[in-house]
Amino acid sequence: MEQVRYLYRLYTKTELAQRYGITTTALKKWYRFAGIIPPKKKGGYFTNDGVEAADYFYIATKYRRLTHSEYLSDVLPAGGLSEYLLKANLMSLEEFIIRYIPEDARNNDVVVREILEKIRNNEAYQPDGFSVASVA
Repeated sequence: MEQVRYLYRLYTKTELAQRYGITTTALKKWYRFAGIIPPKKKGGYFTNDGVEAADYFYIATKYRRLTHSEYLSDVLPAGGLSEYLLKANLMSLEEFIIRYIPEDARNNDVVVREILEKIRNNEAYQPDGFSVASVA
């Protein structure tokens, strides 16, 4: 089955900082902790992977209340925010968003809306009931 990749729009440093409501200086501090690779040249754009990494970092620090160091030491080694939440909270990222992020934030926060949309789009392409364990 072909994997569908969610595409983000292109962002410069200034636009990405505005997306999260922070300064470009604060965004630069996120790079190391979130695993974001900045654009190579001035005025360049972040890759889709960079924006996605920043989105997950934003959700983890703003709504899950993880510190930058906790994200670096706990979330990234776990394989990302989805896997971390499964291990630490025994819930999926979608379940966390629905349970713990207020409805007005789910509706008004662009990042939260896009993450939920991405999760739901990916689930639509997952075959029902298929796992490695079910084949064995």
